[in-house]
Amino acid sequence: MGVFAWLKGTKIVNKFELKVAWRHLLTSHGQTELTVGAVAVGVLLVVFLSSLINGLQVGLVEDVVGSIPHVIVEAASHEAKPLWQMPGNGGNAGAVITKVEKMSSQKQKISEWRRMCETISMIPGVQSAAPSAVGSGFASRGAKNVGAVIFGVDPAEELKVKSFAARFVQGDFSKIDQQNVAIGIKMADDLGANIGSRIRVTSNEGVTQTFRVAALFDMGIENANEAWVYVGLSAAQGMLKIGKDITTINVRGRDLFSANRIANQIRTFTSLKVSSWMESNKAFLDTLKAQNSAALIIQTMTLLASAFGVASVMIVFVVQKSRDIGILKSMGATATQIQKIFMLEGLGVGVGGALLGSAIGTGLCFIVQNTFLPGETFGGKPATLVPMAWDFKYVMAASLVAVVVGLMSSVIPARRASKLDPVEAIRHG
Repeated sequence: MGVFAWLKGTKIVNKFELKVAWRHLLTSHGQTELTVGAVAVGVLLVVFLSSLINGLQVGLVEDVVGSIPHVIVEAASHEAKPLWQMPGNGGNAGAVITKVEKMSSQKQKISEWRRMCETISMIPGVQSAAPSAVGSGFASRGAKNVGAVIFGVDPAEELKVKSFAARFVQGDFSKIDQQNVAIGIKMADDLGANIGSRIRVTSNEGVTQTFRVAALFDMGIENANEAWVYVGLSAAQGMLKIGKDITTINVRGRDLFSANRIANQIRTFTSLKVSSWMESNKAFLDTLKAQNSAALIIQTMTLLASAFGVASVMIVFVVQKSRDIGILKSMGATATQIQKIFMLEGLGVGVGGALLGSAIGTGLCFIVQNTFLPGETFGGKPATLVPMAWDFKYVMAASLVAVVVGLMSSVIPARRASKLDPVEAIRHG
């Protein structure tokens, strides 16, 4: 008997406390529903707003970063220098230069690029490293000419470092080689070209080659759509006269925001120019941080409003149930049991609101997420009514906070109830 008594004493709550708390909630119909509804609205808003902000950020990041690698490794371009800085002219006091002209955009070459790609791929967090030969020139068809940025790539490797497969609106990017080319929809419109058309691409080295248009893309960037030209790596190497060398190594990390760390690690073993997308888009990152801060403030205020609603209703419960509390105490209920009863009610309200709010919030997210706007795109995908990216962790976080809020909001009313004098409560209840 002593063991059973000890086990019973170690229980956090007992059947009596649960039964009284449940009866209080059921007999206070209007207040219970309103309180649960207030918590549910808070959870609903947190789930919906979190999914909305996450969807907006995912779309923006995809628009900004999707068509570019996370980290770029390239040989530094030649830069023009004043005559007095050139070796051997330091003592020539009469040598003066009045203007420094910008040199050609031709980049230097990376010779040992295969070994470099293997070394980069071994860095923790790196998903892939792909070679590229980049240069400038122009594309033409008939009498029409437009400026071009030539990207020589291995299509299979390039798709590993750039998440732009959904950007190709026509054709097949995997067919890019020495005879086939991919161009932007704006360039195609300017040249009057389409899938199967023949265009001439001339590099700034004066080498011209004719290609068949195998794919059209829409990167969501005006300059890219009107100037980017993707050709096979070997074709670009020949056009740029760089032999078997390349100009750029494109790197993709498993985590988008690990780009700076990867770039810093690459700098430890190479003198090549290394830059990450985070370093090149600081203003964009500041915008994302501001959005996250605003979302956190909104979510916190929403849950605080729910907390005050629960607390106010629980206080009303205490006032309304003061006679019942007095009777319970006169029958032997302890102050601790009374306190547990009202904390259980707060916990019940939190759990009920979390379940209801999570269900409605998730339902709304899926409805919005599957309602598309005809002909519109965002982040390389068909646009929805509002950008939405639902995640179960938002539901879990909002539900957990709601349960804690419901429980904590009942602490003060529970203490007040436990301190009521049974005689005064019955007399003036």
